[in-house]
Amino acid sequence: MKWMPVAMLALLALAASLRLPRLAERPMHHDEANQAYRFGILLERGTYHYDANDHHGPTLYYLTLPSAWLAGARNFAQTNEATYRIVPVCFGLLLILCTPLLRNGTGRLAAAAAALFAAISPAMAYYSRFYIQETLLLFFTFLAIAAGWRSVRTGSRGWALAAGLAAGLMFATKETAVLAYAAMAGAVLACMAAGRARHLPLRNMALAGGAALAVAYLLFSSFLTHPGGPLDAILAFKGYLSRGSGLGTVHVHPWYFYLEMLVRYRFDGGPVWSEGLAFGLGIAGCAAIATRNLPRGCDSGFAGFLMAYTLLLTAIYSAIPYKTPWCLLSFLHGWILLAGIGAAALLEGCWNATPKRGLARTATTAALVLLLMPVAGTLRLAQRTVSTYAADYRNPYAYAQTVPDFMRLVRRVGELAAADAKGIEIHIQVIAAPDQTWPLPFYLRRYPNVGYWAEGEGVPKWPRPGLIISAADPAADEEGFVTEYYGLRPDTLLALHIPRPLWEAFLATRAQPTPDCR
Repeated sequence: MKWMPVAMLALLALAASLRLPRLAERPMHHDEANQAYRFGILLERGTYHYDANDHHGPTLYYLTLPSAWLAGARNFAQTNEATYRIVPVCFGLLLILCTPLLRNGTGRLAAAAAALFAAISPAMAYYSRFYIQETLLLFFTFLAIAAGWRSVRTGSRGWALAAGLAAGLMFATKETAVLAYAAMAGAVLACMAAGRARHLPLRNMALAGGAALAVAYLLFSSFLTHPGGPLDAILAFKGYLSRGSGLGTVHVHPWYFYLEMLVRYRFDGGPVWSEGLAFGLGIAGCAAIATRNLPRGCDSGFAGFLMAYTLLLTAIYSAIPYKTPWCLLSFLHGWILLAGIGAAALLEGCWNATPKRGLARTATTAALVLLLMPVAGTLRLAQRTVSTYAADYRNPYAYAQTVPDFMRLVRRVGELAAADAKGIEIHIQVIAAPDQTWPLPFYLRRYPNVGYWAEGEGVPKWPRPGLIISAADPAADEEGFVTEYYGLRPDTLLALHIPRPLWEAFLATRAQPTPDCR
């Protein structure tokens, strides 16, 4: 059908309008800065070694290299926010553009509707501008499912190979890929038990499994230069199992944490956030699948798999005590695909409700108008999520987000360095616990003489620091310093200690000339 390419291009433009503008406006989240710092090591040294401590797999770093090369960045200091955030933007757009790969499983109208819902989803738009692994993981997961379905449907070894490569890239992106694997396996077993899956293509599955293992090993071993990397990735699950159970982490939330974000979230008088359009129509999609009232072109076997996969993955993430908002993307997209089926079933149901063509057209038009109202509301909410409330603590997706006031600290350091004789060679000491340090390493990346200490003990007295940045502890104030305070996160302050001679030199640059009254 000729309408679909045009519709997809229009939806791609709509999605880009939410994801591309003002990429550098929101301060870097500490997780973003952490990932960017790791990429800087790869960019400058050309090497990558897997580290399970909040860094995850290597795909994000390797896939950022083209962005840095195109921007002309040869080292970490030459990169900027857009260098990094354009990577998840591209994969977020690819996810929408590739939705029609499922048109033979969900039906064309359902695929187009799902692409629309993905384009305007507040969470999908927000985290497509967030330099962490989640959007890449989501794209590779979708690709594994879409290619796997096409392989099952046609028997194609090429699609089986593509599914395997995507599955390997999932694991090489983030360890939580195993949760998606478990949901996929559970969904296949559920479909077999329900009689919706007649056989398993074992040869193609073996081909896919081999491709997955090969690509994961290649990436974790840094293209065979670090043989211990794949083993480290397996051993890392000991730490992740501990964290997932809620030990040693502050990110423990009740089982309904994600469901609350899907249905309705409001905090401290802020706007109401919701993914209700996708979740509500997703439930309608489940009802259509359960009652076999499927839209045209929707395969009952694939629809049953998709429903079981989404329900299982939602249950798995809800059961794990460790929760962060970006993790909901993994199952939210499943609800979006189900919502496409629900919307298509609703519209086609209205069309088929009466044998009279005129009444059918009227009923379908009325249903479409009713559907467009929450679409418009969701689009408006997505716009506010990525702009007005991008760094607002009342935004559920801005989780432990760096506050805009932090950028005043960054600017002040630049102004003081300009007033110092050493310029950017000024010596800066950062004395704060790691959780109060990030994203400083990103924003101080152009200053070569920066040192970091978790405590005051052991900090060298020489060379004398030109600036000291510390936790906001009044006891840290020293005689001979002027101290300013800046926000880091909603509940955290940083102190900037400025030697008085530098402060006076800085004030001199701000002195206004006396007006000539002659």
